[in-house]
Amino acid sequence: MKKKKYRVPVTNDGQQYKRKNIKKDCKLISQFHVLNKELEKLKTDTDKQISKKQKMKVITKQLQEVGGIDTYQATSRLGEFKNGSTNSAKWVVRQLKEHNIRLSTPTKLRLLDVGALQLNYTKFKWIESTAIDLNPSQPGILKADFFDLKVQSSKAYDVLVLSLVLNFVGMPHRRGEMLKKCTQVCKQMGYLIIVLPLACVNNSRYLTHDHLIAILDSIGFTLITSHNSRKLSYKMFQLTKESTKTSFKKQIFNNGTKCNNFSIVVR
Repeated sequence: MKKKKYRVPVTNDGQQYKRKNIKKDCKLISQFHVLNKELEKLKTDTDKQISKKQKMKVITKQLQEVGGIDTYQATSRLGEFKNGSTNSAKWVVRQLKEHNIRLSTPTKLRLLDVGALQLNYTKFKWIESTAIDLNPSQPGILKADFFDLKVQSSKAYDVLVLSLVLNFVGMPHRRGEMLKKCTQVCKQMGYLIIVLPLACVNNSRYLTHDHLIAILDSIGFTLITSHNSRKLSYKMFQLTKESTKTSFKKQIFNNGTKCNNFSIVVR
């Protein structure tokens, strides 16, 4: 019998990809997210300072024990099995072409890639891309915190890409703040692309596809297109109107025993 060949992730940088490591890598990514969420929660905690510092020290040590941010980034790049073996940049570029967004401006499209692990858009001559991350993994990616970005309206971006970024933010209300921040960084009639693990929207107690669309609509973003792969949810929005300043609290939509707790809160 002919041995079955498995596809190699498109972001594999020539490293040997072993399918048997998938479970181990998933566990590492999960551990990092859990610890990072606990650390972010402590930063906003009103606990006594000494106790707070001790807890933060313990979690920081645990983060280092699982390999720290460098190991997390390397695992995320190699482990695009979690992304359905698909580089999300390919989907982004395809939508920009199919919706004629590439031709809607006489100049290059200005694109901001938030939380970039690689320089995904530099090879496209019609895109002027800026890649940022809190901990850049390679030259060319700028060290910057999206929450701290100050962009003049005349220099706002045509396209914002949040690919597997929103789920990395630890606290639900901070996720809401990130989405509201997008209205300041994206130009009017510009585009926002959000990529999330599919489980965040189809297996969460507190979020569904429709609820996510409602949140974005209240902020000013209209859904243009969406797509689900085996592991990911892709959505492209356009900034078409002013925010209604509607608040969204955490509410239960699904109550299954195997549901996750991913949520977005808008205050």
